Formats: sequence, structure tokens, C-alpha cells
Amino acid sequence: MGIKHPETNQDLVKISELARLADVPTPTIKHYMNSGLLPEPALRTSRNMAYYDPILADRVRVIKDLQQTYFFPLKVILELLEEAPSAKVRSELPSSTIQRLGQMAPAIEAGYAELRRQRKIEESQGSRNQEEIIRSFQISIDEIERLKELGLLDGTPSNDGSEELFEGRDLELIRVIHETRERGLGELFPITILEPYQEALRKLVRTELDLFKRHVLAGRSLPDKPLDEITTAATELSEKLIVAIRARLLLSELGALAEDLD
Repeated sequence: MGIKHPETNQDLVKISELARLADVPTPTIKHYMNSGLLPEPALRTSRNMAYYDPILADRVRVIKDLQQTYFFPLKVILELLEEAPSAKVRSELPSSTIQRLGQMAPAIEAGYAELRRQRKIEESQGSRNQEEIIRSFQISIDEIERLKELGLLDGTPSNDGSEELFEGRDLELIRVIHETRERGLGELFPITILEPYQEALRKLVRTELDLFKRHVLAGRSLPDKPLDEITTAATELSEKLIVAIRARLLLSELGALAEDLD
């Protein structure tokens, strides 16, 4: 049952009604809010009672469609959409660009899946909740929360909304952290190092995507090769390129460090 906003006389609904209007589970609405895709309640009548603008149902449906049709992560969707409560994609982004971006996402996943296979990295089986992760891996609740704040973990609510589940790339990152500590290198690679790593890699990723935007997304793709094939190959090759350059830089910097110590 909804109410009227006492100041604007606007119709407002509870979160369960908003979920019904958008045809999604209530935990999905909460997840979108936690991800910054939906605004705070339009009205709070108590600590546990909040009401929302029903027009947000349109925005929720668009978010869900962008996820299911183009496989966009929520952070990309946040950049694609106009500010809430709008359900429109930013006008400066042509539909052809959005379609091409959508084709790239599964291809990038395929590229990294092949790299994991080559390196014999175990694929994540199923999903795990937070308690299972803490029991199985060397990581704390506070560290999990910090990784979520950094955007490095993106858990999803279970069907009944009773818990948060982690799978795929989330579990792979947790496994890497666990392996680091299992090998006794936890002090060399503390959890705090992830933020500067993330910032440095974000610049690299933006450089890579800028290349895609100027060449592939603009339609100047390689002849006789579909976009998904180009993207998968580029993902594999770019990581190999990074590893090769990083190795050379490390050796160069170590040589300079040795000269400084002499």
C-alpha cells in the first residue's frame, strides 16, 4: 500500500511494491540501490519503513535488460544511464556503440576463461556465501567489505534475499588472496596494496578501451573478423603483453636498485 508525500503530494510505494511493478525480486532492488543505480528512498517514516517513487520501476526494468541482453556489469550500466530516476540511456551514446559494447562483454569473459584454462586455474564451481568463504579461505569479514567498497567484489543476492552470494571472478580474486597468504607472502602483498594496484590498472584498462573505441567501436575492425573474435583475441594478447612488459620493467628497476645499493 502506498502513501502520498506530505510535501509534494506525490504517490509513493514500498520497496516490495516497487519490485512488483518492475517484475524483479525485492533483493534485486536493494542490490541496485547498494550499487548506486537507484536513489535513496523519497520518504522515510521510521527507521524500518521507507517509500519510493514508483517511476523507478522503469529504470529497474532497463537495468535488468542491459544486464541480460548485453551482459553489462552494474558499474558500466551506471555510466550508460542518465541520472535517476531517468530510465534513459545517455543521449551522447549511440545505440550502435551500446550494441558493440554488449558484444564485447561476453567475448572478454571468453578471453579470460581461455587464459585461466591455459594457466590451469580452477574455474569457480557454483557460488558461495560469505560464511562459506570465511571458512574456506584466509580472508576476514572486514576485508570482504573493503573489497566490496573498492568495487572488486560484486556479490549478488540469493533468490530469497537471505544472503549474498559470490561466484566467478569474485571467487577467483578471493582465491588469489588466499593463495598469497598460504604461501607466506601476505605481508608482501597486504590487502591495502589492492587500491593502488586497482588505480594503476584502471588507467591501463581505460587506455585499452580507448583503443577499442577509436578503432573497433568506430567500425574500423579487422577485415573478415567478427567483433567477438577480435575482442577475445585482444583480451588474451593484451594480458600476455602486460606480463611481458611487466617482467622487463621489474628487471630494469631491480637493476637500478642494485646500482643504488652499491
